[in-house]
Amino acid sequence: MPKPPKPSVSTGRVVAAAVTLLLLGTVGATQAVRVGASFMRDLELVSPALSKSPPWTEDPKTPRLARRVFLVIIDGLRSDHSYQLPFLDELRRKGVDLEAQSHYPTWSRPNYVSILTGVPPRASGVRTNWHFTPVLLDSLMDRARAAGLKVATATDYGLLPSLFLRPVGNGGVAIDPKDLEVDIDVMVEAPASKTALRAPGANLRSPFHDARYVPWPGGFSEASAALVEGNAELVVLLIGAVDVAGHAHGADSEDYLEATQTADRALGRVLASVDLALDTIIVTADHGHTDAGGHGGTEPEVLTVPLILAGAGVKPASVFDARLIDVSPTVSALLGIPAPGHGMGRTLVEVVALDPEARQRRLSADRLRLLATRSVVAVSEARAEAELLENRALRLGLVLGGAALAIAMAVLLIRRRVLRLDLRVLMVAIPAFFVVYYALIATLGQRFSPSLLPQQGHLTMALVKYAIVGMVVQLLASLWVLRRQGDLASRLAAANGIAWTGLMLSMIPAGLLWAFFPAPYVLVPGATWLILIPAVTLTVACSAIDVALTLAIELIVFAARARYRHLVAAASDSAS
Repeated sequence: MPKPPKPSVSTGRVVAAAVTLLLLGTVGATQAVRVGASFMRDLELVSPALSKSPPWTEDPKTPRLARRVFLVIIDGLRSDHSYQLPFLDELRRKGVDLEAQSHYPTWSRPNYVSILTGVPPRASGVRTNWHFTPVLLDSLMDRARAAGLKVATATDYGLLPSLFLRPVGNGGVAIDPKDLEVDIDVMVEAPASKTALRAPGANLRSPFHDARYVPWPGGFSEASAALVEGNAELVVLLIGAVDVAGHAHGADSEDYLEATQTADRALGRVLASVDLALDTIIVTADHGHTDAGGHGGTEPEVLTVPLILAGAGVKPASVFDARLIDVSPTVSALLGIPAPGHGMGRTLVEVVALDPEARQRRLSADRLRLLATRSVVAVSEARAEAELLENRALRLGLVLGGAALAIAMAVLLIRRRVLRLDLRVLMVAIPAFFVVYYALIATLGQRFSPSLLPQQGHLTMALVKYAIVGMVVQLLASLWVLRRQGDLASRLAAANGIAWTGLMLSMIPAGLLWAFFPAPYVLVPGATWLILIPAVTLTVACSAIDVALTLAIELIVFAARARYRHLVAAASDSAS
C-alpha cells in the first residue's frame, strides 16, 4: 500500500515560526516605543560645554544709555504679520524697524534662552519645549543683578523664572547640574505633585527680583502695568496670545490676525507711560508660525521675526544680519553692563548711540567673548563628532551583522517551507504601510518639517496618527492578499514572509539611524532628520504591531479552520 504524500508545509514548524516572529515583533515594538518616547528628551543637554566653563564677563565700561529697558517677547509673532499694528508701527516710526532670525529648532524655550543668554540651541542644550531643568548659562538677568540693577518679569504664558533658577548664595553659574535636578514644569504647573512636595524648601532663587506668572484673562496687562510703574531697570514681558492662536488656527487665519491686534492693544495700554526720552522699548518674538500653524523648522516665515527698538540710546540704522542671540548683548549695551558671558551674539552697535571710543570698547569685548565661547563650542562639537566617527564602524557592524543573521535565518526557514517570500504577496502587503505613512507625513506633516508639532507636543506622538492609518491599510492589504493563498499552512507561511520582510525593512533603516545619529544628541540633527529619526523608529513599532496583528489573525483563522475540519471529520465518522 503506497504511503500518503508528505504535506507541502510542516504545520508545526510554520506555527512555531509564526510564534517566533510574533515574539520578535513584540520585542521590537517595545524597544521602538521606548526609544521614540525618549527622543525629545534625548535632544536636550542638561550640561552643555559652555555651562562647564566660567562666563567671560569683562566690563567694557561703556556709558549707560537707558534708564530702563523693557524687553517684550510676543510669542509666535511672525515678522510679516507684525505690521499694521498701531502700537508696534508707532514704535517703528519713533525708532528702528529690523528683522531678526530665530534659531533652529524654532521652538519657544530654546529661543527664550537665545534671547536672554545670547546662546543658540545648538550650544545652549535647550533644543525643545521638553527641556525640564534650569539653564546653567550666564543670562541677561545675571549680568543686571551683578551690576546692582533690579530685574522683573510678567508673563501669561512661559515659565521664564523657573527656566533660569539659580542656587542661593552661588555667585556664578558653573555648578554641578545635579544640584538643580528639578522638573520646572512639575513645580509650576502641578504644584500638588510629589516632586513639588519634595522640594518646597529648595535652595534656589529666581533670577528676577519680581516675577509674575499670570495665566488668567487680564492678568498680563495688570501685572505688566504694575512693573511699568515700578522701578526695575530691566523688565522682560512675555505675552502668549499670538502663539496660542497660531497653534489653534494657523497664521493664515482671522483668529491669528485678531490675536496680534489684541496683543498690540494690550502692549499699547501697558507701555503708554514709558518715557522714551529716558527709557527703551525692544519688541521681538521667539519664532513665527506657518500658515497652517506650527513652528520648529526652518521655514522663512518661522525663522524671521520682528525686532523693533525705540527710545533712549537708539539711533536710526539698517542691520541685515540681526539674530535673536544679538538681543541680550544689545540690551546690555543700553544698560551699560557686560553682555552675558556665555553669549555667542554681538552687540548691534549700528543702532546703539555709542560714541566711537565706547563703540570700539564694546566691539572689543564682543570679540574676546566670542573668541572664548566659540572655541568652547567648537572643541565640544569636534569631540562629539570624533566620538561618533569612532563608534560608527562598530554600530554599522552590529547592524549589518544582525541583518546578515536575519537573512541567513530566513533562508533556513524558506528551505524548511515555513516562511515563503511570494513576490506577488509582498508587492501588495509591504508597500501599503510605507507609502501611506510617509505620504501622509509629506502632505499633512508640513513637508517633513518639525513645524508639524503641536504646542508642547512630542514629535513621536505627533506622528502616531499617520502611523495608525498606515497600519490599518497594511493590515487590510495583508489579509486581502493572504486570502488568495491555498491551504492554511501555506497561507501562514506567506504571512510569515510578510512579517519577516516588514520587520527587516523597518529595523534596518532604524539601525542605520542608530549608527549615524545615536542619542544623546550633542549635535542637533537637521530639520528633515528631526522628523525622519522618530518617524523611522515609529515604523519599527508599527511594523511589529502589524506583524502581531496579522499573525495573530492568521493563527486564529488557522486554529478555527483546523477545528472546523476536525468537527466535520468527526461528524462524518459518526454518520458512517
